[in-house]
Amino acid sequence: MKTLVATIAMALIAGPALAIECPISHAIYEQPGGDVRLSFTGLPEDAAANQIAAFSIAIRDVSARFEGGIYLPNGFGQPNGAVGLDCSGADGEQCGFWEGVVYALGADGIEEYPHDAEIALAAQLAPRQVLLPQFAVNVWYSSMRQDAFADERNVLDTFTLAACAK
Repeated sequence: MKTLVATIAMALIAGPALAIECPISHAIYEQPGGDVRLSFTGLPEDAAANQIAAFSIAIRDVSARFEGGIYLPNGFGQPNGAVGLDCSGADGEQCGFWEGVVYALGADGIEEYPHDAEIALAAQLAPRQVLLPQFAVNVWYSSMRQDAFADERNVLDTFTLAACAK
């Protein structure tokens, strides 16, 4: 009986530390406090041939919506990301906001964002964390700074897997 109780107690303690198994295209990431959320979606129909992922970022109290994608540049396999921001109003044109290498937390530590050409995107599991280096700096030096960093909130470069959309 003591062994059963100990096993249940260990499972409850270890529960939150277990990774969520989720396809990349359904992954939802958050930053501490839940005020900054990165949500992956399926690739749009008009996606570039080298696009391997699509996502959006929402920051509480910031009306702008950040739309992003991850691409494998021609001739070089390191995944690069680009985040655009609606800059024109009515026609929905995107202006560049952030661009850089995208990293993920893998089994052995920080590594390139996963991109196995042999496995369909819908079958690839989401990494535990995604890192967009210098994204937070771009928010800090933008016109959104006051709203994005209101109430001692921090916008960071690291997003942690929080849920899986159905």
